[in-house]
Amino acid sequence: MLHIYYGNGKGKTCSAVGAAVRAAGRNKRVLFVQLFKCSSTGERAVLSQLPSVELFPCPKELKFTFEMNEDELERERVKYERALEYIKERRERCDMIVIDEFFTLLDCGFFSSDHLYEYVKDLSGGNCEIILTGHGVDERFTALADYATEFICVSHPYGCGTQPRVGIEL
Repeated sequence: MLHIYYGNGKGKTCSAVGAAVRAAGRNKRVLFVQLFKCSSTGERAVLSQLPSVELFPCPKELKFTFEMNEDELERERVKYERALEYIKERRERCDMIVIDEFFTLLDCGFFSSDHLYEYVKDLSGGNCEIILTGHGVDERFTALADYATEFICVSHPYGCGTQPRVGIEL
């Protein structure tokens, strides 16, 4: 089934991690892919210890896209295109695939909505649970989903200028 966790509220990645841990606890094979994130997040430290979880590599450091020049943006787009191809290649060997920040590919303009919609339709056509996270989601995606959960921010310390905290947001 296809799960989509989206919105501006906190908890999308945490929900995806929880689903991956639950699946791994039942010896399900999980491919966990994080886009637009660095390798130093706390969830990766725990997931790396679970034998049935494959963590897709993340860079040690990553610029925000608004800090990148055109060449850097194109290198990132190609990197994510290769990541999507890898995910498709692995899908038959997985019971669950998590693509964290999938919809950021749209937000940053790396791929068109039509391209990613066709990708999701194709990816979700097997026997694998697919979990996608992100902020803005086109209605076509939520209509395609078996589970669509919107996370709404009522309050968050970022609004007061609080920086991300290790063990909470990082």
